[in-house]
Amino acid sequence: MVLMVHLTGGSRIAEIAGEDAAKARFLVDYPEAQIARVILSADRRDAVLELEDGHVGMVHAVGSNYLTRFVNRGEMAAVPSAGEDGAVDLDTGDITWPRAQMHFADDETARAVAGMFASTLDQPANKRAA
Repeated sequence: MVLMVHLTGGSRIAEIAGEDAAKARFLVDYPEAQIARVILSADRRDAVLELEDGHVGMVHAVGSNYLTRFVNRGEMAAVPSAGEDGAVDLDTGDITWPRAQMHFADDETARAVAGMFASTLDQPANKRAA
């Protein structure tokens, strides 16, 4: 039975095909969201979405499925990883998915992603949210 599931694609690990796929998947669960920017992880297992109102959206591949989250700023703690280049350590505060590490193309992208989770809005996001 396990072999049959594997041969029919049931053991396939999900991957986010691109920015449009991340947007489409997020909008299934949050159709009212206005997406300003999408940042894909290097392994295409995560997408972080900056929303027009300053909030953050997430699409995370779990096995062959996707988990989406609408995140208020400051709700999750994200910091660039001290041990890995281009990585972000995420503390979700959720018992079902307490911690994650997302890997991006470079340190600059990792810093930008970590900043999206900060409790205060930067000036451009503040203007968009107003």
